[in-house]
Amino acid sequence: MKSNISGFPEFFPNEQIAFNKVVQSISKHFELYGFVPMDTAAVERIETLLSKGNDNEIYGLYRLSDANSKKDIGLRFDLTVPLARYISQNSGNLTFPYKRYQIAPVWRGERAQYGRYRQFYQCDIDIIGDGELSICHDAEVISLITVVLSSLNIPRFRTYINNRKILSGFIEPLVKKGNITDAIRLVDKISKITLEQFNDEMKNLLNNENDITKINTFFETANDFNIDSTLAWLYSLNLGEEFRIGVQELDKVIQILKKLGLNDQYLKIKPQLARGLAYYTGTIFETNFNDIKDMGSISGGGRYDNLTLTLGNDKQYPGVGASIGISRLVPKMIDLGLIDTYKKSTADLLVTVQDKSLVSSYMKLANKFRELGVKTETYLQDKPLGSQLTYANRKGINFVLIANEMEMLDSKAILRDLSNKKQQIIRTEFISSDIIDVILGR
Repeated sequence: MKSNISGFPEFFPNEQIAFNKVVQSISKHFELYGFVPMDTAAVERIETLLSKGNDNEIYGLYRLSDANSKKDIGLRFDLTVPLARYISQNSGNLTFPYKRYQIAPVWRGERAQYGRYRQFYQCDIDIIGDGELSICHDAEVISLITVVLSSLNIPRFRTYINNRKILSGFIEPLVKKGNITDAIRLVDKISKITLEQFNDEMKNLLNNENDITKINTFFETANDFNIDSTLAWLYSLNLGEEFRIGVQELDKVIQILKKLGLNDQYLKIKPQLARGLAYYTGTIFETNFNDIKDMGSISGGGRYDNLTLTLGNDKQYPGVGASIGISRLVPKMIDLGLIDTYKKSTADLLVTVQDKSLVSSYMKLANKFRELGVKTETYLQDKPLGSQLTYANRKGINFVLIANEMEMLDSKAILRDLSNKKQQIIRTEFISSDIIDVILGR
């Protein structure tokens, strides 16, 4: 993958075809679960983008000027905040729970580096309730993400799960008043900094510096536990009402997931999981490769109960959602050879042209195949047959149709499979379903 401007990636044709196939596969699975597609504007008002908190220093929103309204607008940095605005404005026309998916580009002003871009695609699902939303939907979203990632035949992965009430219920009594947000942000960075750095920064936020040992012990204890042992340990702790509710919510989600077949192979409770975005209020989760350490998370999400309230809407629309980082995932899959990228064309068949005087007949023949569901390209340049076959090979088009003037008049043609050099003579006035199956590999 190349980049004309740092952080703004561009694919070659074979890579874009592979990317689109992944998107189509994901969309198919989303719709199997009843999610409907939607899109929102690429730009939002600055006050909307900042409604979840003053995070412009993180995302470095690029501000544009709207000449008509004189109000600043900026490129969306995620798909969830625009969704909240959309829900607030259009709730009267929606049926709840509203289940939507959106696959679209977002923009961030971060420093470009491997796996992190300034423009990238997010692949989101969200379920929004009207006043209430069953916690069963939290499990549904996690289960669907697992199904989607499994369908892509990617390497071993695991979803780490937590509840923000567990983390905040544990941390808040230990930190100075007003420091809970900074403390959770620091926990969110724990895997990106050294333990010494974490301890030094956290001590500045604590009421008692000695509590840093308590924090480290809490985070480390669950590392060697399976799901059931971690839940039992969390239940044994007496850390207040918020913490207790968080453990109960986590337990409900876990029990549903276990009944759906997600065991310790796919799930692990991670009490230090924070998911830095401020709008999460309950279940949070993050999916990582087991054996690939330079990727970061490939999916993540969680529960948010109060997002629309920050937009001036006094009605509550709780939601749960997840995002798959396909702009990060697909290039890695290509690098690992997990996606075929030999095709530089969407066509399944190339109709060659041996007699330019019959070009309209060749084009009509190509239309016959298209009507039968075969993606077909007609070679219209004035080149010899050998050059046309080379063209098909270079673009990864396995099947070519070859016919000279006499064969065209006799409604015959040669169908050649370039992958194995086998060929057969077919009748073109009636193209059988068997021929279509051969071309499409069915």
